[in-house]
Amino acid sequence: MSSIKHPLGRPRPRPRQLLIPLLLLTASLLLGAPLQALEYEHGFFAASLNGAIEVRGVIPFNGETPYENPSAYVSLEPRADFGEHVSFYGVFQGGYEGSQISAKNDGVLIRFDEVYPSKDRFVEIAEAYLSFYVSELDLRVGIQKFAWGTLDQFNPTDNLNPWDLRHPFTTDSLERKIGIPAVRALFGSSFSSVLVEAIWMPFYVPYRMPDPGDRWYPPLFEAVTSYPTPDFGLPIDLPPINIIQVNTEPDLPPRTFENSDFGIRLSRTIGTADISVSYFYGFDRQPVFGVDGTIVADLEFLPPELDLTYVMNLRPQLHRVQIFGLDMAMSRGAFTIRAEGAFIKDRYINVGLEAISGLADDFEFPDLSEIDISVRPNGLAVSFPYSPQIAFPKNLLSIGGGVDYQWGAHLFTLQLLGNSILNYEGEPLIYKEFELIMILGVNSRFLEDTLLVQAGLVLNPMSDFWMVSLEPRYLITDAWSVGTRLLLLDGDQQTYLGQYARNDEISFSVRFSF
Repeated sequence: MSSIKHPLGRPRPRPRQLLIPLLLLTASLLLGAPLQALEYEHGFFAASLNGAIEVRGVIPFNGETPYENPSAYVSLEPRADFGEHVSFYGVFQGGYEGSQISAKNDGVLIRFDEVYPSKDRFVEIAEAYLSFYVSELDLRVGIQKFAWGTLDQFNPTDNLNPWDLRHPFTTDSLERKIGIPAVRALFGSSFSSVLVEAIWMPFYVPYRMPDPGDRWYPPLFEAVTSYPTPDFGLPIDLPPINIIQVNTEPDLPPRTFENSDFGIRLSRTIGTADISVSYFYGFDRQPVFGVDGTIVADLEFLPPELDLTYVMNLRPQLHRVQIFGLDMAMSRGAFTIRAEGAFIKDRYINVGLEAISGLADDFEFPDLSEIDISVRPNGLAVSFPYSPQIAFPKNLLSIGGGVDYQWGAHLFTLQLLGNSILNYEGEPLIYKEFELIMILGVNSRFLEDTLLVQAGLVLNPMSDFWMVSLEPRYLITDAWSVGTRLLLLDGDQQTYLGQYARNDEISFSVRFSF
């Protein structure tokens, strides 16, 4: 069935696309009165089940950006204690994802090997792990999310979990994280003031991206449809090269011990300051892409006609990095001071795909062995591979600090984060050589804690980027709440953050928790 066209050119939701959100909302209304958290206890065993149902709708301000259908989410949070030494915790999610407007729907379970899940109906195991407590050792095994560092939103040392970039500006940074299979050992000895946390991740889990054409697909990774052919000094003018972009899944490494990842963190309290040093060695969780493709020259003899096409395969690349981190936090009355820094070795950074036309100026014809010629009745086709380098290894230094001030029911936050590319060589990267990000945040409670308001401002003067977020939520009862979120963005559209400048929106949600 073809999409119904929106008056502004965006596809409108079809009736069946609204069915799942409406059904979930109706079910929560019908079951809302008797539905409550489940608890069970017998002998040494105790268990509970909490959860939430949420329906969310988005109204974009820019009519040229893709439409986003209403979404509905169900979350279940089971806990269980098996005596004093063993416990279980899980977060299971599912529902209808309205941002995936052209989903392929290859199954409903979101797997650990997908960069493009492409599912509008989904089930996800966000977290599920067993904890074992033995003497001074806390051992955790299963699908987990970790939180290293002390800053909010942008954490240089927090590199263990990949991000779900289908909603890159979600308020809660924990929601952006993807749970990964891991073994975590936390050891604190009564003979030492140092807390040791070691984490082994047996295989790489990639970040997740929206489908091309979805509302939050990065515009920097949308190739132009054509660009002029470089000047090869020929006596004739060549036609522009048409570009066909294909997005494919990465070639994930085999799940062997040699391809596993490892992180360790040592923490200690000195006076009123909590200080940690950390190290991570493994595949980088940040998204980076490479290009491999084929140029095809299609020549017709009668009438003479030449078409040039570049079939460009955009594929996620995997590279190992080393990250050395240091963070601290301390309190002074109503103030909390936080600082964090990391040295990142060999992180690959992309150029935007609009820079490919400039990279094509350095084009060199391949060896004759790489050229394929196909003869047809009225012409011939000549093809050869072309894979320009669009990602470059860089060493980065990222340092930030922040201050929180608690004034009654209001929490004020100020953070500054500086990122510097230490071996920058003038490439047209999606990041500047030096970037300074400032974050201002306010979290307030009003009306006897029934009205919660979060407001934030993000500034990056090097990219002319700013983002304003305002999110009030009203608690109607202990179970029911309604909220809205205003998101405004602007900036240089050739930078990582500024590329989303057209995605201003306002969203509304209804949530039932039990």
